[in-house]
Amino acid sequence: MKTILPWILAVAFAACAGAFYFSGVAKDQQLAGLHEQVKQMDDLRTQFDELQKQAAANADQITSMQKDNAELLKLRAQVRQMQDQNAQLAKQLASAQTQAERSQAEVQQVQARATENAKQMAESQILQARQNSAAAATCINNLRLIDGAKQQWALEKNKTANDIPQPVDILPYIPNANGQFPQCPGGGRYTLNAVNKAPTCTIPGHVLQ
Repeated sequence: MKTILPWILAVAFAACAGAFYFSGVAKDQQLAGLHEQVKQMDDLRTQFDELQKQAAANADQITSMQKDNAELLKLRAQVRQMQDQNAQLAKQLASAQTQAERSQAEVQQVQARATENAKQMAESQILQARQNSAAAATCINNLRLIDGAKQQWALEKNKTANDIPQPVDILPYIPNANGQFPQCPGGGRYTLNAVNKAPTCTIPGHVLQ
């Protein structure tokens, strides 16, 4: 018994040592697993922080993009407003051009009518002047015939220079009268006057020189 007891104790001690050894190995393995989990958690925390930073950056980008989009929409609205204003101005310009062309055409018509009226007036004035000139020439010729008839009447009838004849007195001495006393073509009235004074017409310019 004394011989076996030491062996039993040795075996028990060895068993305890083995148990402690295997228990330590298991704890080391567990500790290593825990360290690995902690490392993984740190990695996950780092990844989470990175994701949060990225999310914040993305949020800033989204905010910036929203702001840019709002500015873009505002610019589009302004561009559309300017386009509408340009279209309205183009319509007004076209209307103004049409009105200006119409006014110019009317002015041209008025000018053409004025030119035609001026031309007709000038022609009428020229014609009137010619007619007046012809009438004056005819009237002066009539005055010359009347004066000649007066002189011949005074000579044949022994009249003095102060005697005043009547139209019937000198009518026989007017050549080509055909029984008609000469009339002013311009509508003037003749005054025979005395023998020593030239006959006159009531129209200015119809004067026997």
